[in-house]
Formats: sequence, C-alpha cells, structure tokens
Amino acid sequence: MFKILQYYIFLVIILCLSTVAQAQKGERIKYKAEELEYGKKKDESYRKLTGDVVFTQKSTTVYCDTSYFYKKRNVMEATGHVRIVDDSTTITSRQLVYEGDERMAKLRQNVVYLRGERELYTDFLDYDLEGEIAHYFNKGKLIDTTNVLTSEIGYYFAKDEFAQFYKNVVLTSPDFVLKTDTLRYNTLTKVAYTYGPTQITSDDGTVLHAKGGEFRTVVDESDFVKGSIETRDYYLEGDELYFDDGEKYYKAVFNVKMTAKDEDVIITGDEGYYDRRNGISKVYGRPLMKRILEADTLYLAADTLVAIESKYDSARRILAYKNVKIYKEGLQGIADSMAYFNEDSVIFFYGDPVMWNNQNQITADTINLEISEDEMKRMNLRSDAFLVSEDSIENYNQIKGRNMIAHFVDNQIDRINVNGNGEILYFALEEGDSVLMGMNKIFCASMQIRFKEQKLSSFSVYTNPEAQFIPPHELTEEMQYLTNFAWRETERPTLFEIAPYLNPDYEFIPVEVKPDALGDIQSGSQNKTYTPTQNTKPKNTPVRSLNPTSSSSVNTPTSVEPNTVKKSINKPNKNLKTVDDDGSFQ
Repeated sequence: MFKILQYYIFLVIILCLSTVAQAQKGERIKYKAEELEYGKKKDESYRKLTGDVVFTQKSTTVYCDTSYFYKKRNVMEATGHVRIVDDSTTITSRQLVYEGDERMAKLRQNVVYLRGERELYTDFLDYDLEGEIAHYFNKGKLIDTTNVLTSEIGYYFAKDEFAQFYKNVVLTSPDFVLKTDTLRYNTLTKVAYTYGPTQITSDDGTVLHAKGGEFRTVVDESDFVKGSIETRDYYLEGDELYFDDGEKYYKAVFNVKMTAKDEDVIITGDEGYYDRRNGISKVYGRPLMKRILEADTLYLAADTLVAIESKYDSARRILAYKNVKIYKEGLQGIADSMAYFNEDSVIFFYGDPVMWNNQNQITADTINLEISEDEMKRMNLRSDAFLVSEDSIENYNQIKGRNMIAHFVDNQIDRINVNGNGEILYFALEEGDSVLMGMNKIFCASMQIRFKEQKLSSFSVYTNPEAQFIPPHELTEEMQYLTNFAWRETERPTLFEIAPYLNPDYEFIPVEVKPDALGDIQSGSQNKTYTPTQNTKPKNTPVRSLNPTSSSSVNTPTSVEPNTVKKSINKPNKNLKTVDDDGSFQ
C-alpha cells in the first residue's frame, strides 16, 4: 500500500513539473520584420529576420536590424541598433542574446541601460527581466543625479533601488572621490556602504582612509571604522571616523593618533578632529605630543593640543593650552600654554613657565626652547629671568636678570649669558661641598655662568660689578633669597605623570568624553576669547618661598578642569578665533 502511495505522489510531481515547463515554453517570443528567411545550422533550425525587426514577450519589446530566432530553444540573437524596452527600463547595445524561457537578456558592446535618472554604461551586461536585475562583469559605470560609480563588477537591483559594486570601485561626486573594493549603494537615498579598505580624496587633496563605513553622499557625511585622515601636514587616525565634506569637517574618536608627515612629531588622545576650512587639527582627552629627538623623546601633555596648517612654513605650528607639562631626559617643565613652530623647531612657553634641567630651575615671563638636528641648542628667557639651583647642603644658588640665554651641549646646560640687571647669590663651599664658607652677592649689568657636570662651576661679571662676600655668621634668613624666589621642585613633572602608559604598572581606565569643539579655545561666551597669560605669575605650592618681608608663604594652585571625552559627533564652533604667528590667540 505504501509503495502504491509513493508511486502516485511521484506521478503528481512529474505532472506538475511538466505543466510548469510547458507553461514556460508556451510563452513564445513573437516577432515581425520586413524579411523572413528559414535556415539550419548545426542541426538546429532558425529563422533569420531583417529590416525593422521587432520581438515581443510579455511587457518586453526588442528592436534590432537583424535577428536569428531559434524557436526550439525560444532564443533570439540580435545585432545592429539593439534596443530593449521593458516598462520604465530602456537598454541599447550592438549585440543581444535573448533567452525567452529564462527572460534573460545578454547584451554586448556599447551597452547603455536607462531607468529613470539612472544610467549604466558597459560592454557586458546580463539583464534579468523578471527580477529587474542588471549585472555587468567586465567594467561598468553607473550615473545618477549625484554620483558616478565605476567598478569591474556590478549588480543593479532596480526593484529594491540599490546596487552592489566589486573590484576597483570608484565613487565620484562633485567634491570628492571614494575608492574601495566592495560598495553597496542605495540609488534612492544616495547612501553608500563600504565593506573593506576605503579611501576618500577631497577636492583640496585631503585623504581619508578607513576599513569601511556609511557614506551619505547627498549631505557629504560619513561614518567609518578604524581609519585615518590625511591632511596637508598630518595623518589623523582613530577607531571611528566621521566625515562631513559639506562642512569641511573630519573627526576621529578613540585611540586617536596624529602624525606629522615631514618631522618626528606624534600627537595622541581620546578624540580629535580636522577643520579643513581653517586648516586646524585638534586633539583632546588626555592628549600627548611626542617629538622624537636623536638621543631620546620629548613628551608634552596638556588639556588640549591644536595643530595649525598653512601654506607658509613659518606659520605652521602646534599649540597646547592649559596645564602644559613637558618631559625629556635632562629637561622637564610646566606652563599655562605652548606654541611649537614646525619650521625651525622652536617651542614657546607662556603663562608662568618653569623649566628644570637636572639640578637647575629656570623661570621667566616667556621661555622659548630651540631644537636643532634633534638636539636642544638654546633656551631664551624673556623678562624676569630667574635661575635657581640647590647645592649639597640645601642652599639655593640664585641668578636673576632681565633676559637670559642658556646654551646646551649634548642636551645639558653648558653656559648661561645674563643680559641686564644681573644679580647673583652664590654659596661657597669647602671640604667636599659640606661646609659653608660664605655667600657671594653680586650686582652687574651682564654676566656669564658656566656649568660643569650639570652644576654651576664658575661665572664672570661685566660692566661695573658690585660684589660682596658675606661670611656664614653674618647671614640672615632674608639675605639668602632674591626677590620673588620660589623653589618649586614639587611641581616638577615625571615621565609616568605625562605618559602614564609607559609605566609597566599602568592600568588603562576609559574616560567619558564630553562634547568639545573649536569653541573650547574660547572661554565662556562666544565673544570672550582665551589669551595665554604672559605677565602674571601665580605661584603653585612652593616648598619654600621667602622674601625680605616674609619668612615663608604657601600658595594654593588654581585648579583647572581638564577636557574629557565622549563618544559623540560634535561640530566645531563657527566663531573660531585665529592664532597669531607667535602662538597667542586673538
């Protein structure tokens, strides 16, 4: 009984398949032409039609000059001014093989596909008329009202309003060119999705590299993952990238790294962006700048780091503001703000700057450090220059002057020239630098101080010097310190403080990044601008601070809330303030 049931089921299936096959074969191609000729080729009969040939099947009409129709296979081969019209789609070519049972058109040579506002050009196109799917496989070009897309292989799904492109894909818009190997394109919304290495080149030469993302071509906006933005002077990398070509704005989030093209400068942080209109890159959220030198690396940290691009080499610079700290072997420092000029590798420190070179502490209203051939060469101290060094029995040798110039040899202070209003307090020691002989107190117009083994070894004074030697028993507390003396060793930054990730015991703790933009250069309202302080010198908790009227004083540092970072896209403040060539803000 079971075998009989199986037999009948098998017959039913065969009959159904036969009915479907007959139905398919029953949809014969209809034709008409000026001339009809019968023939046979390789045991297969055909009908040759010439002169105003017209084929029809369902909603499809085909026009051509000459055609061979193979009735048994329901296939026609057409040549000469081939044109297919199917509802809202028109396709032209020189050659065509039309398979009637499968409703498949294979067009060759000078193929032009037109559907609404879309145009597709290729030499090899297969078109499924039932599914309305166009497939080219030997280079093609799709054009719509916004973009031009070219690739080696492409599929256009007309019903679903999207296209897929593979191999050497190029999307060209009025303002940029996108290159990738795999791209999905929504022909209705004009949104492109890439799924591999992607490069976008803007009309001004800015290049963005990514590993795939979403690109909104109508508004020129994109979201990418793991990539880099190539600006005029830098490469800006991040785990996530945002690109707004209309606003000329690019943003990188998480593990941000900005590398200078023509020098050994690297900036890292939690978030950064590139404002192409103004040629400004900004990194914030634990930003760190590294300047690679011949012997070691100069590290610089601040709340915010800004790179300024310019067609003029002299105007290219990096700015740091709020809580600036630097570290390298033999030199540490702090300041309110900093400007680094790329052309001549000069670093300007503003707003109560303090530098430490081994046992020497150096302060002035403004300090600039010159780097040449990857070595420190000279430090210029402008206005109220002050050098302090502690000896072996905790006395403080002090040198003051209007301006000072410190010269370095092998990244160590070799000599200092003091110009104007020179003052010096120098404690003379004997018996292995453990017994005080007395203190030298000198006034002069200028002097030169020489160093040996990183310690003050000798000095020369010029232009009507006034000198006094005071023995130990005559020294009072007030005599031992020049006006505005402050020993600030506790503020001296360490390497792990500036670059904590170098500490083997460092444990990374992600921070939330709050909205930040170019407007952070401003403070408060949009009409209030931030200016680095250059003439005020707030004291920051010195160990000892003495003057003739006070034996000691302690001052509390002003706290500054550092920038934090947040995973969000924030556009820059349109009221961006410019930066002068000396690094100060207007």
